[in-house]
Amino acid sequence: MGHWLAVSEENVKRLRAAYEYMALRHEPDFDFIDPGLEYHTRADLPDSTTYRGHDGIAKLTSEWFESFDDLRFDPEEWIDAGDDVVIAVLRLNGRIRGSDEEVKMPETHVWTMRDGRGVECREYPTKAEALKAVGVEE
Repeated sequence: MGHWLAVSEENVKRLRAAYEYMALRHEPDFDFIDPGLEYHTRADLPDSTTYRGHDGIAKLTSEWFESFDDLRFDPEEWIDAGDDVVIAVLRLNGRIRGSDEEVKMPETHVWTMRDGRGVECREYPTKAEALKAVGVEE
């Protein structure tokens, strides 16, 4: 039990650090991203797709930062969902590049971790949908 707790706390720390890294450098933390990563964008969006590996996540983050000025993923909550699953409840804030249109959008990322690295991420529009998807009660 104690070992599991230490591992899950470490997973939350690693994920938080990966988002901080991205916020500072506008690129993914490749030390955190497993080379076999599968990153699934929100199923409710028309351009929903899966990005794979380091090349895929580099392409995705590049698209994010090219589309928005002042893009931020402001964490609201980190949830250890057990079984190497960490949920990041976020608020995306930014301005669509070349306009005055502000974007403030909730989004929740469900990460599956292995050996301290992200091997899968699924985006959800709400915390409730993410929790339901992993079978966690609010």
